[in-house]
Amino acid sequence: MVDEMNEAIFSAAEGYLGLKEYPGARHNETVVGFAKAVGHGWVKDDETPWCASFVGAVLAQLGLPHTGKLNARSYSTWGDPVASIAEAQHGDVVVFTRPPNPSHGHVGFFAGVEGGMVMVLGGNQGNKVSIAPYPASRLLAIRRAKGARQSVAETKTAQASTTQILTGAAGIGTAVAALDGQAQIIALVGGFFLIAFGLWFFRNRLKDFVAG
Repeated sequence: MVDEMNEAIFSAAEGYLGLKEYPGARHNETVVGFAKAVGHGWVKDDETPWCASFVGAVLAQLGLPHTGKLNARSYSTWGDPVASIAEAQHGDVVVFTRPPNPSHGHVGFFAGVEGGMVMVLGGNQGNKVSIAPYPASRLLAIRRAKGARQSVAETKTAQASTTQILTGAAGIGTAVAALDGQAQIIALVGGFFLIAFGLWFFRNRLKDFVAG
């Protein structure tokens, strides 16, 4: 399951799909504006490489930190690392090498995997914002916005399940310590019910999370 923050990032980036550079002497002010949004107001044309400024502008649009740089590889240390492509989510930032110059690269947002290629939602891909395939062999880094969920233990539903389990355990403790007779039996049954339901809910949430 994709984290809410990742969903917001991907959705914001999707809103620019189809945006193109203008041919000739004219310049698309939205493209130029990406550079301005990340602190490079000196850029006045839409030919200056803008894959990194697109990523930064989308993040800035959501109030998220960005590198403030125009080079793609600056995002290779941004945010938190994602261990493998199998764990990548829509909205994660993906950084690629760009041969033959080892200092050059490309950056965009992860959009999936198709036929062994990494699908990237990014800017300056064919002079426009598009979803395009890039070789997995060139993948340099997968990064996720700090604060986005990394595991099932951080999900709201998992946290709610944990609360229920703890509440049930507290009810059992109260019953044993302070009650007797029928009241104790009722409290014990209620406590065990809450624990059982919490465990069941957590188990199913875990299955959903693993399934994506």
